Amino acid sequence: MGKHERRARGAQRASARAPTAAWQFVIERERAAIGRFNAAMQQTLRTHVPESALRALQVSLDELLTNVIMHAEQAAGPIEVEIERVADSLDTTIGYIAREFDPTAWKPAARSASVATTRIGGLGIVLVRSLMDDFRYSYDDGRNVVRLRKRC
Repeated sequence: MGKHERRARGAQRASARAPTAAWQFVIERERAAIGRFNAAMQQTLRTHVPESALRALQVSLDELLTNVIMHAEQAAGPIEVEIERVADSLDTTIGYIAREFDPTAWKPAARSASVATTRIGGLGIVLVRSLMDDFRYSYDDGRNVVRLRKRC
């Protein structure tokens, strides 16, 4: 195989990852904004995305955005969400300014032996891991950046 053939194959792989559609949303840092975002996302994406992938993304984003709004330290400004539809997946990026926090490294506390002593909460990130096919984090120029991928 010559070098031109390798380049052509690389270009095909790159075009397979090129978005066929992209949407950007800005969410204010208040709990009610997540419901408005969820409704807008449903309305905007429903004709472009399989329902099962859209539902998984909605639940995952609800969990992650709630965590940012309720728990992010030294937070400033809105939360930005970009969703791209590529050939075989939904690729989503969440970006926000706050103290560095890597949700992909977070580990849940050990489960309690009884329901009566179980602490409420703490399973949202576990849920995101189970719903998404890829869950990544980086801290770039003072911004937390979370990347999700859901195959569809």
